[in-house]
Amino acid sequence: MAGRSPFDIVGSSDNPDQNTEDDLFQVILEKQIRIPRSLSVKAASVLKGFLNKLEQKQMVPPFKPNISGEFGLDNFDAQFTNEPIQLTPDDDDVVKKIDQSEFEGFEYINPLLMSAEECV
Repeated sequence: MAGRSPFDIVGSSDNPDQNTEDDLFQVILEKQIRIPRSLSVKAASVLKGFLNKLEQKQMVPPFKPNISGEFGLDNFDAQFTNEPIQLTPDDDDVVKKIDQSEFEGFEYINPLLMSAEECV
């Protein structure tokens, strides 16, 4: 298990179509965690204890950042926060190659791109 998330083991499947990140998230959210039989009794006990403490919110995070506000950047190096913003224009050739069926029924329009009359 070294170097792997316990959820990787739980979510692993012989079917490669079920090993996507989305499937892993569904497993984490919906399925009960099964401890692999390959773990020793002691390792399984430690893992169960850790998961129980985590679920009961008894675990204290090793670091809890101070956040000064919704847009607080205190925890980011000024080297990055002082850089000028450069927006990359969309490449029409790339956009044309995107399967637009992924966006069927998606109606969001950025309010910043709307005229005053279109805003509701």
